Amino acid sequence: MTASPPLDVSALRHPLGSVLLYAPTDWLDLLTDGDDEEAARTRCADLINRSYPHKAAGPRQAYTDALMAWRRVLLTQGVITHGVVAVPEGEYGRAVWQISAGVVEVPTVNQDVDLGEVLARHFGQELRGRQVYTESFPTEMGIGMGIISQPELLSADRTELFPEPATAGAARPLAKLGLAVCLACPPGGGRGLMVVGTCLDAEQVLSMASIVALIAGKSTFLEQPEPAEDGASS
Repeated sequence: MTASPPLDVSALRHPLGSVLLYAPTDWLDLLTDGDDEEAARTRCADLINRSYPHKAAGPRQAYTDALMAWRRVLLTQGVITHGVVAVPEGEYGRAVWQISAGVVEVPTVNQDVDLGEVLARHFGQELRGRQVYTESFPTEMGIGMGIISQPELLSADRTELFPEPATAGAARPLAKLGLAVCLACPPGGGRGLMVVGTCLDAEQVLSMASIVALIAGKSTFLEQPEPAEDGASS
C-alpha cells in the first residue's frame, strides 16, 4: 500500500471539552467548516467538481446536495471529523478511505473496562464467532481496543458488519468492504474517542487500520472543567 499520509495534532472544539486529534494533515475533512453552511457547500461543490469534471451540472448539483445532507447527519450524531483519503490508481490499486472520529460515553466501572463488550453494544451485534479480529493496545488516553473486519454487502439495503463464518450453500455477497474501529478511553471508563474507518477495497483494510489505530492511540479528550458553584472561593 502507499505510504501513510502525514499526521499531526490539531485541537477541535467539543461541547463537553476539546479533542487533541492526531490525524492526517492532508486529507479532506468534510466537517472542517462546522456550522458554516455556505463555506461547507463551497468546499463540497469543489470536491464534486474535481471528482466528476465530465458530469453535467445537474448531477453534480445533486451529488453536492447529498454530500451536504451527509454532513448534517454526521454533525447531528456528534462526529467531530470525517476525513477522506483518496489515492489515484497505482501499483496497489485506487484507495478511497473514509475515517470518522467522535466522543463516546464508556460505562464507568470499578474494574477493567471490557472494550470489546462496549464496541459490541455500540454496533448492536455479538462479536464472538464472527469474522472479526480484535486487539487491545495502550493509548494516550489509557487503554484502547481495535476491531478489523470485512463487511459483506448482501443487497442494496443490507450490510453485514461482522459476517458469520461462511457456510456451505451460503449466498455469495455482492461485495466486501474494509472496516476498522478503534476505541480509546481512560482505564476506569468515562468519555472516550471512537475512530471508524471504511474502505471500498477490503484488501486495503490493514493499511487503513494502521491509520485508524494511530489516530485513536495518540489523540486525547480534555473535559470541560465544571463551573464553580456560586459563592465558591477562587
